[in-house]
Amino acid sequence: MTTSEKLFCSYPGSRFLLGFALLFLSLTTTSSWLCLFLAVIAAVMIRLLDGNWATSLRVLGLLRWFVIPILLLHTLLTPGQLLLPGFPVAVSREGLTQGIWLSIHLISIYALAILMFRLLRREEWLRFILLLPGIGGRVMVQVLMMMSMKKHMAELLSCLRQQYRLRHDWKKTPLLLMSAFKHTLLGASAYAQMLWLRWPQQLPMLVSVAGQSTSYNSVHRYFFSALWVSCACMIFLLLWLL
Repeated sequence: MTTSEKLFCSYPGSRFLLGFALLFLSLTTTSSWLCLFLAVIAAVMIRLLDGNWATSLRVLGLLRWFVIPILLLHTLLTPGQLLLPGFPVAVSREGLTQGIWLSIHLISIYALAILMFRLLRREEWLRFILLLPGIGGRVMVQVLMMMSMKKHMAELLSCLRQQYRLRHDWKKTPLLLMSAFKHTLLGASAYAQMLWLRWPQQLPMLVSVAGQSTSYNSVHRYFFSALWVSCACMIFLLLWLL
């Protein structure tokens, strides 16, 4: 049995509790080393689930657009002890420290949030959404529309990226963004209408798909479920001790 099979043979509630415990620990901790350690754990677990490092590398590529401005703004605009007194640009030790801490904290939270969503299959998330009291049906409408628009949005973003590379003119960026918003609104209206017309037939199918479960050995299911719950309880206990 592979690592992914060992994880997914347990009950969804135990996996969700494990992911939520790791994410909650990352949100509440004030230790940079612990945040860095949690980010490494998230990257390794995502690697074991996906079988490659593509997702982790894509996350790092996306986060660089957040990390670099955070480091620059805090390093250059935070008052404190100057690291380079004779340098024309004021670089403070306190700003650099705060920027590094916020960057590591953001990376940890983002990586663990992705891990928490990867710990459950799409059908299991749909089942949980449908079980939400009062708002399950309304949330499901939004989820189904996003799922339907996913391919359309990927094609639209790819087309806009190609247009930007061909023009190489940052002055045309606002026009490209306005075009993207316009096509998104038009596509959302069409997909919403299609979803509304197919809703009576689509909902029972989703309920039946979400209710399906893979047949695993009950001993393995109980053992790994108890293991993930125990790990989650230890994480919450660690948070209380810290």
